[in-house]
Amino acid sequence: MIDTISSRMSIALRLAGLSLFAAALFAQQPAAGRAGAAPAVAAKNLKVLAPTTDIAFTMRGFNAALGVQCTFCHVQGDFASDANPKKDVARKMISMIGKIDAAFPSSSGAYPAGYHEVDCVTCHRGAAKPVTETAKVYHNLNEFNGHFAPNSKEPGTNLKVLPADTLVHGEESIMHVFRDALKVDCSYCHGFSKPFAADDNPRKEIARKMITMVRDINTNFPGTGTYPLGKQAVTCYTCHRGDPHPESVSNKDYELPAEKK
Repeated sequence: MIDTISSRMSIALRLAGLSLFAAALFAQQPAAGRAGAAPAVAAKNLKVLAPTTDIAFTMRGFNAALGVQCTFCHVQGDFASDANPKKDVARKMISMIGKIDAAFPSSSGAYPAGYHEVDCVTCHRGAAKPVTETAKVYHNLNEFNGHFAPNSKEPGTNLKVLPADTLVHGEESIMHVFRDALKVDCSYCHGFSKPFAADDNPRKEIARKMITMVRDINTNFPGTGTYPLGKQAVTCYTCHRGDPHPESVSNKDYELPAEKK
């Protein structure tokens, strides 16, 4: 009886040892060799992304930003192929982000690495085609108190980047477009109790730079006019969506998984 028990214990110990050895061996195997794991494939045909880019992470970001699947830009089964014209459009968009970043000293690193004030999320917000117009008019404090901006058809003064005949004040004016895009009132850029023509508020110069930047972005899209005239592929609202500080991957709110709460 004792010999039988001893024999069974010896077999059990041997099996346990084999199990531990197998577990250790499995742990040392690369992920690509494990059942159900995605193979680690080296990226090919990178023309604007750095060779060190975490491709899997970056592509998931593009999927989420545009609300599309891989085949929106790639050829099924051949991700290195350039046959899908949207892939070249994507490269232009990545290059465009690099140019936009130059307007923000706070941005750092070559996209997608580092921190960026704007990225794919900023314009797309889960849609393949960015929106250009607000769905709701914003009424600011001055309007609430009855102090409306003058509904004048006279041209604005001290216009440095806008056309001289731009409708500046009143309904459907360019200032109301800015108001709705950033959800701010006139004093945000002009200063409280300051003449509209004054350049005292530094945000006014920033607004001029942003107008120029919107124009530069629109040159990537055939058929667009010189902002704010004509058809536009992107506008102030495209990025701001009612917020003075546009959203990007680095500053948006994320819902933590249940196990991390």
